[in-house]
Amino acid sequence: MRVLVLCGVFLWAFGGAQERPIQWLQRAQQAESSLAVAGVRITEIRLGRSTQRIEERFWRQGMRAERIEILAPPARRGEVLIFRGERWVALHPERKEASELPPMPLQVVQLLQKAVELLRSGVLLSDPPTEATLLGRDCVVLRLRLASPYPPRSHPDEKRPLFPASVSLWIDKETGLVLKSDLVMRPNTPALYTEITRLELNPRLTPDLFTLPAGVVVRPLSGEYKTVEEAQRTVPFPIRTPSYLPQGTTLERVLVRRRPHEDIPIVILHYQASGTRFSVFQSQRKGNAKFPPHDRRPGRLNAYFWYDGDYRFGIVGGLPQSEIERIAKSMSR
Repeated sequence: MRVLVLCGVFLWAFGGAQERPIQWLQRAQQAESSLAVAGVRITEIRLGRSTQRIEERFWRQGMRAERIEILAPPARRGEVLIFRGERWVALHPERKEASELPPMPLQVVQLLQKAVELLRSGVLLSDPPTEATLLGRDCVVLRLRLASPYPPRSHPDEKRPLFPASVSLWIDKETGLVLKSDLVMRPNTPALYTEITRLELNPRLTPDLFTLPAGVVVRPLSGEYKTVEEAQRTVPFPIRTPSYLPQGTTLERVLVRRRPHEDIPIVILHYQASGTRFSVFQSQRKGNAKFPPHDRRPGRLNAYFWYDGDYRFGIVGGLPQSEIERIAKSMSR
């Protein structure tokens, strides 16, 4: 009987130790999803000896809305990011426009939710929680790591979980907020470190913080259009078109693509001509751009890249090289 009692006590204690990290993760998930907070935080992206440091002021209404104003580095000071209606936009007040941004992977709430799921399934392991003080507040420190750097698949088509190889979280005991985090995706890949350096609980957040000013035009992250005129409404620079095209050429569509953290999009004109297709790429950049050499081995598409002032161009397709270069020449000003 005594042995059974001791075993029961051991299992209870062991089970409690295993459950406690999950309970802290769940509490943090609830706090990050619902609490109104404001403050200042730093984010560092580290790769080897290189570190990119960003300081930002933020206001957040749980998962509903967030506003970020970049304080440093100086080159990015004044940038404003707003999240509302399940999308992020970068606001450019001086131009009275905003650019839609791609979804940000593994936001804190999603990270916490995934951690709970993987911890329960045994894919994720947790060290015993420790304690620390941050901003004068008592914190629980959780250190999580994947049981295997590349968890085995149950079948060949199964996707491995999108989760860092290791995660350290400093969770405020009183509120459940994550005050600091340190994420390492994989060896020899960038590590992401975030720390709140100033915290304001339950601030007064006015709706205008998360609302775009009147008259601001939101340029979509990407789009597909039937005509150049339609696409032009979403592009901040004049779209150039060739004055020469082979006989019988028709414009199939116009694509506008924005790369993450870049304001200026890439415009792609897709043409069809004489049983083949070709595409004209263009974007606007400051300074001269150099394009990589094109592989012209037999059977490969022909291509031509050049720049004209602050424009960068490229043409790729199945046309003869001489025709591609003739089209390119017709686009120069």
